[in-house]
Amino acid sequence: MSRAIDHLVLCVNDLDAACDAYRKLGFTVTPRANHPFGTGNALIQLDGMYIELLAVIEPEKIAETDLAAPFSFPIYNRDYLRQREGMSMLALQSRDAEKDREDFIAAGAAVPRVFKFEREATRPDGSLTDLAFSLAFANHPLLRHAVTFVCQHRHPPQNFYYPEYQNHANGAYAIGKVFLTHWAADAVTDFVEEIGTEKIVTALHSDEMVTRFGIDDPAFPTDGFAGYEIIVNTLDTIAQAAQSMGAIHKKGRLILPPSKFFGTLIVFTAKGKAA
Repeated sequence: MSRAIDHLVLCVNDLDAACDAYRKLGFTVTPRANHPFGTGNALIQLDGMYIELLAVIEPEKIAETDLAAPFSFPIYNRDYLRQREGMSMLALQSRDAEKDREDFIAAGAAVPRVFKFEREATRPDGSLTDLAFSLAFANHPLLRHAVTFVCQHRHPPQNFYYPEYQNHANGAYAIGKVFLTHWAADAVTDFVEEIGTEKIVTALHSDEMVTRFGIDDPAFPTDGFAGYEIIVNTLDTIAQAAQSMGAIHKKGRLILPPSKFFGTLIVFTAKGKAA
């Protein structure tokens, strides 16, 4: 089965600062929202997918979660942030999280029970709406800092996606590839194929990452998601802002190193030239 991206989870220490930085890059960022389990987020909506900027907002609520559970979304991301900022999780589209959980088990993943939660969101007109999600996680012992899961949206699409939030001054409209750096890249690639994400995730050794993007950045993880590719209509609309934040122009792309931008590599690629 070939799966599609639902969203990326990008862990940041300062949610307001991250929102401001993404706005400076020309992205439209949704209003902030809080989860009932201690984390909070703001989103960058694209064409049927999105980027989630996530931070710990109320740490005392995380301490109240079930520590005996096989996997905890808030605890995992809290502990991730204790080590570094960056891309902590890849979420895939799902119509049935329970069925996807069965598929992950068949692929040999360690899969806890489906996690369900609800939260409020703010519409562009300022009114509130209810959202609900079901998550099924596909864990792997080599990927302790790069978890993949499916995200089933248990609400009408019109409660979540809005044209006002999907219109970006920099011309961004889709996420391309997700890049993962790992000392056991070959074994990780096998797992990626087993869970159906081989068209999404590119797993590379550290030296391959340097060769591919021409930067040797100490912020590249050795066993996690390094970052992602964002597809824009043209590089002209993003070039000035990206370069002001430390991006370099290389091989027809703009590359923003993780040490310059909240621990996450961003590769800006013009439409028709995706990786």
